[in-house]
Amino acid sequence: MTHLQPEFRVNYCKIISVSVDDKMSTNETRDALGADWPFLMDTNRKLLHELEMVDTTDPAHGEIYIPYTFILDRDRTIYKIYNGWWYVGRPTVEEIRMDLRALMSQRHDWIYPGSGRSNGG
Repeated sequence: MTHLQPEFRVNYCKIISVSVDDKMSTNETRDALGADWPFLMDTNRKLLHELEMVDTTDPAHGEIYIPYTFILDRDRTIYKIYNGWWYVGRPTVEEIRMDLRALMSQRHDWIYPGSGRSNGG
């Protein structure tokens, strides 16, 4: 995601990550990635349980936290959810771009060459 930071910035998009790690580990991860977006912490894993992002079906391995990616519209409604339980369920950079283009195309002021839309919408 770090290579998308400049692209997101000029398109008024934001990234937010939620970590279950403590503050020091979260900061180390952010620094290692070179990320300039906010990292929120859910160290007690309360949010993960509220959103049912935990697999508890295997008692031998305990709780397994499932990575999700949420694409939100400008009013913060969920446009799309990617369930990253399997690696192939995680969005590619191009899928994220396509989702953001789809959201942008819903704007009345969106003009994209070849879209057949004019300034008036």
